[in-house]
Amino acid sequence: MIFTPGGSRRGKAESAGPLGIATARGQCLASGLSSRCLAGTLAIGSVLAFAAPALAQMSRAAAAAGMTNAQPADQAAAAGWEGPGGRHEFDAWWGLSLISGHIWGYAGNVKYMPIDVRYSYEFARHKQEWAVRYSPEVTALAMIDWSQPDPATNTVTSQSPRVRAYGSGVSPVGFQWGFLPLNRLQPFLSMNAGFLYFDQQVLSTQGSEFMYSIDYGAGFNIFHHGNQAVTVGYRYQHLSNANISIHNPGTDANTFYVGISCFRNKGEGTGPGTSH
Repeated sequence: MIFTPGGSRRGKAESAGPLGIATARGQCLASGLSSRCLAGTLAIGSVLAFAAPALAQMSRAAAAAGMTNAQPADQAAAAGWEGPGGRHEFDAWWGLSLISGHIWGYAGNVKYMPIDVRYSYEFARHKQEWAVRYSPEVTALAMIDWSQPDPATNTVTSQSPRVRAYGSGVSPVGFQWGFLPLNRLQPFLSMNAGFLYFDQQVLSTQGSEFMYSIDYGAGFNIFHHGNQAVTVGYRYQHLSNANISIHNPGTDANTFYVGISCFRNKGEGTGPGTSH
């Protein structure tokens, strides 16, 4: 997140007395720590995203060089895709978080439900043991439900009303590390970073409609067909407005999700996982 303490915020904290100043300092410290984590991850992910096409080209060039001196049978085997799935993946998934976490955000009792579509491209594989995919995604619809804090104290009580907002967004930074690519049950790790925009201020009346998002997760691809799989997974997702508004509580979602993936090898050689 970006720590941007403004003069107006300091004036409000000072007018609230010692308690207001202490509260503001605590929020700024938490926001600064969270912002450095988010900014560092976005920077690293962006570098990897730009490097992915170059890595893919180098991989194809190396494969072509190796095939030049191969026998005809070896050339056919090298051109073919091994294992289920394919180089291109198209995926849609639905998730739900009913319990908030508190590693980065501190807004509790928040419900979150995303519906995402995702594309991924495998650009590296090592000895049929693991593979790496570049996997950006679009959040077609996100619903977030929270207890609205009191505007004067920014605290939640048993009398606080529940508020719901809807939005959408994109995560251009995304990578997936898959394991056992020859098996029908393939575990994976994932990370994504991007942003969401909602139809009203989120988590606080002094918050923002714009929220940054970063998540880390794990799951399984279960192949029931050569080029189709069911995905079951979990993501720990942080949502925050990066301190661009007066109040930035932030929240962490424990999202369990299920999805359906279709794989293709368009433009690649034929093989067991190629769709026809």
